[in-house]
Amino acid sequence: MSNENGASRIKTREAALLFIYQSKFRSGSYLNVLRDFRENEEYDLILDNDFDYFKELTTGVLNHADELDKAFEPFLKGWRLERIASIDRIILEMAVYEISSIESVHTSVAINEAVKLAKKYSDSKSSSFINGVLSSYEKSL
Repeated sequence: MSNENGASRIKTREAALLFIYQSKFRSGSYLNVLRDFRENEEYDLILDNDFDYFKELTTGVLNHADELDKAFEPFLKGWRLERIASIDRIILEMAVYEISSIESVHTSVAINEAVKLAKKYSDSKSSSFINGVLSSYEKSL
C-alpha cells in the first residue's frame, strides 16, 4: 500500500534518511540491513504503509549516490563535497533523486521536505544551506 501524500510520506522520507545513513556505516546487503532496520517497530509500521516508496528512494539513492552528488556539486558555492556532513549529503542526494527520478513528487515538495529533515537531523545552518543548493539545482533544470 502506498500513501502518496500526508504524514505517511513524510515519515517514509525520514525512515529512508535514517536507513541510508545506517547503510553507509554498516556492512552487509541491502536486505540484511533492512531486516535489522525493521526490528524497530516504528520503522516497521512505516515501511508496511509505504514500502514501495521507501524501497524506490533508498535503492535509488544507494545505487546512484555518485551521480546524485555530481548533479548538485556545482551548486555547493565554496564547499567541497567531502566537507559536507554525511547526513546533509544524504538529504541532498534524496532530494535530487526525488526531483530527477520520481515524477509523482513535485520539486517544491522535495525541497521543502529536505529542509525539514535538515532542521530535525542537522545543525542550525544546514537547512538554509540545503535550501540554497537545491534551489540552485532546480533553477538549472
